[in-house]
Amino acid sequence: MAIETAPARRTLAHIHLGEDGGAERFFVRLSGALAGHGVKQVAFVRPGRPWREDLARHCDVREVRFSRSHIKRHLIRWHIARQIRAFGATTTLGWMSPASKWMPKPGAEMKTFLRLGDFPDTFRTYGNVERLIGNTPEIIRQAGEMGWPQDRAHMISNFVAPMSADIAPARRTDHNTPEDATVVIALGRFVDRKRFDLVIRAIGTLPGVHVWLIGDGPLKPDLEALAATLSVSDRVHFLGWQRDPAPFLEAANILACPSDDEPLGNVVLEGWNAGLPVVATASQGPSWLIEEGKTGLLSPCGHPDELAASIKRIVDGPALRETLVAAGHAQMCDRFSEDAVSQAYMDLLFGAHA
Repeated sequence: MAIETAPARRTLAHIHLGEDGGAERFFVRLSGALAGHGVKQVAFVRPGRPWREDLARHCDVREVRFSRSHIKRHLIRWHIARQIRAFGATTTLGWMSPASKWMPKPGAEMKTFLRLGDFPDTFRTYGNVERLIGNTPEIIRQAGEMGWPQDRAHMISNFVAPMSADIAPARRTDHNTPEDATVVIALGRFVDRKRFDLVIRAIGTLPGVHVWLIGDGPLKPDLEALAATLSVSDRVHFLGWQRDPAPFLEAANILACPSDDEPLGNVVLEGWNAGLPVVATASQGPSWLIEEGKTGLLSPCGHPDELAASIKRIVDGPALRETLVAAGHAQMCDRFSEDAVSQAYMDLLFGAHA
């Protein structure tokens, strides 16, 4: 008679110092997916995060005031480690480099991982990090070039939440956009590397095309001034930061990712998920995600005319649009589904086929 063994304990601690953005949305989604696999979780986050209540649905949330003081840092790290032990966690997952300062010491009863969604610049604070998880091959490659052992580096990408059939598209009339216009949507922080100026410049040669910019950041006044200089202010709409961009994606026609420096390009997955054709510049992440001409259109970084040409190909080619939408969605379901990504995390954090 076979003897049944008790399932391995699956208890996980997160350390996350982020504010609000795509990385934080993925953190909440992954925590929910792991909870669906039976993982008990505790998360140490900064106070007042806007996604706290969403996370608390499936995770014990502890708010911590992280300090830059060298002395306080050691006390706070000791305090976090003590709470992790009391919670019974056997694995700690830090999110992005700032979390590395607060990780508990690894050992026989504690495994430590640091998940990176951007390129590392130094390993100076990684003393308690056993293994890295990067969400693109390029992040892992660059970490290796900087000296991180490749046998302690793992690539697991992101997934996006399936679009609900109940989502009502945003009303174009609420945003001064004609019903018959082609709407190009772009999402992210208004910072240099995101290059939203390229989209504004691109539509200057595309009459009837409007841009919805979802986000905020220090370059907003510059982008508004550029739109005015190019006489396209009536076709460039700044819609602010949206906690849930799904209604806006539902109402758009094309998704653009014009970045010069994009480790992954989670917005590409968002576009595929929403059934939109994707145009992107050939930065690191989109070049890895997109098969040119099949799952999206790539153009050289920093070239608004080439980006405009990609948009025009879709506007003028309904058959191309349908091909890109179908292949992009199939790619997302095959390689970037919640089941595939969450199982990869389970296998890595808790052992094969956990």
